[in-house]
This record gives sequence, structure tokens and C-alpha cells, in this order.
Amino acid sequence: MPDLTDDPLARLDDPAVTDLVGKLAALDGPTDASDDWPEPLWSALKESGVPRWPVPRAFGGDGLDRVTMVRREAGLAEGSLTAAFIFSQFNAATRRLVTAADRGHEGAADWLRAIAMGQAFPTIGTSQLTTSRRRGRRALVAEAVPGGGYRLDGAMPWVTAASKADLFVVGAVLDDDRQVLIALPSDRDGLSVGDPMPLAALQASCTTEVVCEAVRVEPSEVLFGPDPDVMAVASEGGGTGSLETSALAIGQALAALRALRGLSPSRDDLEEPVEALEASWRSLAESLLAAAEGRADAPSPAELRTEANRFVLRATHAYLTARRGSGMLRSEPAQRWVRQAMFFLVWSCPGPVAQAALRDFAGICPA
Repeated sequence: MPDLTDDPLARLDDPAVTDLVGKLAALDGPTDASDDWPEPLWSALKESGVPRWPVPRAFGGDGLDRVTMVRREAGLAEGSLTAAFIFSQFNAATRRLVTAADRGHEGAADWLRAIAMGQAFPTIGTSQLTTSRRRGRRALVAEAVPGGGYRLDGAMPWVTAASKADLFVVGAVLDDDRQVLIALPSDRDGLSVGDPMPLAALQASCTTEVVCEAVRVEPSEVLFGPDPDVMAVASEGGGTGSLETSALAIGQALAALRALRGLSPSRDDLEEPVEALEASWRSLAESLLAAAEGRADAPSPAELRTEANRFVLRATHAYLTARRGSGMLRSEPAQRWVRQAMFFLVWSCPGPVAQAALRDFAGICPA
């Protein structure tokens, strides 16, 4: 645990990423609305060794523990939600490879070594098994083929950094509704990556649809399954509504609160709201750390995600309000943070969390 300072928002600070947060903050604005791959952002992450964080030391990575990971991921989001979002999908894919490698999957172990050496970029394409309804329940279908393995047909409807990826960790459904999780190289025949989707925020994440037409999957590329709920088997602590996503919301809220604190010395009207928001943020940060540490008094991942969603909307809208009309300028971070915060309402958002948000918006008291 780092030493706390007089800064009331220092609860999650990690000296190891302090300089990186500043670099990312300077780069985030220019990349927000770009269709191009944000190479300056990714280069900043690589130079700081971020891609090595989730790879175990046995495979050449840093093997960071859960508490350190969520603390540092919050820092990434404070600097740039675009960078943090891209890394979150890289991390989600890597975590599934780690789980598979821990169970003796040699192919997963080889990929992890390549990731640690900077020779492979993984991303994840499993929203069709979890929260996405864009192409229906059977968006991507796996059909068993003679001699072993599968043929994939359909699409992964939401894949971040798809054009950059060397590997897709893919979820597909069989004809009996069991599921498989696959490590699929991006150069496989029949796989095609679409143009980046025109998103309201995080455009530079290059999120798009990846289509599979009779794509061959070798038996050795199956990480998990067939299983009725393959993501539960492969996650071991991650998944939709996970702590990592909440950490990003809490980190982005931190950026808005620090900016709001910067306005308060010359604004008497901000003193009381700022103090109240900071107190709420500290409580939320403590809940995140408690959950990462596995403490008995910690909220569940879904409860934490619900509160993190609520708070990041409040914090970013508070800063926009305090900036008045200037906050609506495209050159201002206020409008960008508000747009980015809305993403938490739809990004890997489990049903109960989305329902809680809808009840909030409707003014309905919690059930």
C-alpha cells in the first residue's frame, strides 16, 4: 500500500504509474475522435511495460497481483479511458490464456510467452456470450468437423483493437447450446475485420465487428469447453461486471474530481459539492480495494459496478456543470469525460447493473 498524502484523492495512487498517467492525459484528447489506431497511446503503455502486467512471471511477464492490477488500471483510466479500454480487452484475453495455461494448455503458454516479449497482441471477442444482443444469442456458431476441431460461422459483434490483434480469444455456441472458448490467430482464412464503428466516444479504440466465414479451428486451439457456461469456467474472477471495469470507472471519476478540485479555490460555490464528492469517491475506492483483497466486508462485483457507474456519471457531469459553457467546447476534457462515462452504461454491463441504472433514471427506489 502506498503512503497516503494530504491529497484527499490519493487512495489509489501508485507511484509506478504516476508519470505514465500524465503522458496519457496529454494524449487522450487528440485521439478521442480518431478512426486511426492510437499508436502514441499504445507506445506509452509499451514503454512503461504495461502489456507485461497480467502475464505470469513463469512466462516472462510481471505477474502483478489483483490489488496492484486494479490500482494501476484505475490510474490508466485517470490518464486516458481510451488507453485503459484498449488495455482492458488485451488484459481480458490474456487472463483467459493464463487460466488455460495454468491447466496445462501448451498453446496458451506459447501465446503468453509471445505477449511478454511484445511479439503478440491479444484481444477478446466474447460479448456474444455475455452481454451483447446485437446479433442474437447465436451470433457466432461453432460446428464440429470430422477429424476434430470446429468451423466458425457468424460474427463477434464487438471487438476492440481488432485491426491490431494477432490473436482473438473467441467465444462460440454449438448446436446443442454448449459453448467453446478458442485462441484464434488473426491471419486465419475466412476471418475479416470491419472498419471501426462510429462510436460516441472512445473512437480510437478501433472497436468493430469481426466476421467468420467457414473459419477452421484446430483442436489444439480450443482453450475451454464445450461447456454450458464456458466464460464462468474460463474467468476465475474476471468477466462482465468485474473489478477491472469498475476500476476504470473509478479512475475516470478521479480525473474529473481532480479537475474539479482545481477550480474550487476561486469558486466558493464548489467547496461543499467538491468535499462531498471526494468523500464518496474515497468510500468507493476503499470498496474497490476491499473487493480486490477479497475481504469479507467487500461489496460483490455487481454491487461495486453499479455504484461505480453511478459515481462516474455524477463526477463527470459535476465537472461539466462547473465549467459552464466552456465545458461544451470540443477542446475541453469536460465534454469528453461525460461522453466517455456514458460508455459504462453499455460496456460489458450485466443485466442487474443495467436494470439498477434504469431504475435510477426512472426515480424508482432500489428494490
